[in-house]
Amino acid sequence: MSSATRKRRNRPRTTRSPDAPLKLAIVGRPNAGKSTLVNRLLDEDRMITGPEAGITRDSISVDWEWEDLEGIKRKVRLIDTAGMRKRAKIEEKLEKLSVMDAMRAVDFAEVVVLLLDATRGLEVQDLKIADRVLQEGRALVIALNKWDVAENASSLFNGVKSALDEGLAQVKGVPLLTVSAETGKGLDMLMKVAFETREAWSRRISTGQLNRWFERAIEANPPPAPGGKRIKPRYVTQNKARPPSFILFGTRVDLLPVSYQRYLINSLRKEFDFGAVPVRLTLRAPKNPFDHDKKGG
Repeated sequence: MSSATRKRRNRPRTTRSPDAPLKLAIVGRPNAGKSTLVNRLLDEDRMITGPEAGITRDSISVDWEWEDLEGIKRKVRLIDTAGMRKRAKIEEKLEKLSVMDAMRAVDFAEVVVLLLDATRGLEVQDLKIADRVLQEGRALVIALNKWDVAENASSLFNGVKSALDEGLAQVKGVPLLTVSAETGKGLDMLMKVAFETREAWSRRISTGQLNRWFERAIEANPPPAPGGKRIKPRYVTQNKARPPSFILFGTRVDLLPVSYQRYLINSLRKEFDFGAVPVRLTLRAPKNPFDHDKKGG
């Protein structure tokens, strides 16, 4: 079977209408330009902005329509959030509540845009925020803001991309875009990628499609036999989407090394075009009746 034919047969479906509003949260460190970005998208000064960090204290939700390059209007629920500082720098009780409110906004969102300040580059706190978003199972897009005033742009972009690949080992290739909230440059591309990322995040694959892929993946790279014990994977099914989550059934599959689980997840991503959205794999082996302690001797 040709690769093109296989892709047509494996064409997945999504669990949510593409006409449903995109729940999009904007997060990042203080003064990254989150409120300025929201104002530019809305084309009005809805959010208060200024040079001082911490002006936004509460998450603010705004219903909006984005018109794509083909003139199609797409519904969006934009969520602006308070800046997330390092824990040691969160001193005021009000600011602690603001950060908690921002994390609730992440929980509510489908896609989260982590906004970076290009004049400051990538910092450890950015990676912590990104990791938290992925742990919550949300789709992540990263945008370098203030690109219109960035210095050494090419080396900056490549440096940030390399640092993200290294710092976010659980998900490679998170979309990295360059934008300017001040001028509006790159914002249409940002929205386009956000909608595409939600589509992948909402994708559902049939059991038949999954197991045709699974047979090929096992044949190409058979599972190991730790301690001489043969592992017998049987089949895979998707138990939910948003994020895409799968269960692998079989004998002793709970003994599969993390490296082999990563192989399966990466193969899944490639086969079904999940991109960099979180993909979860649960291992389920039948219980061995001889493993539990027998009572009464």
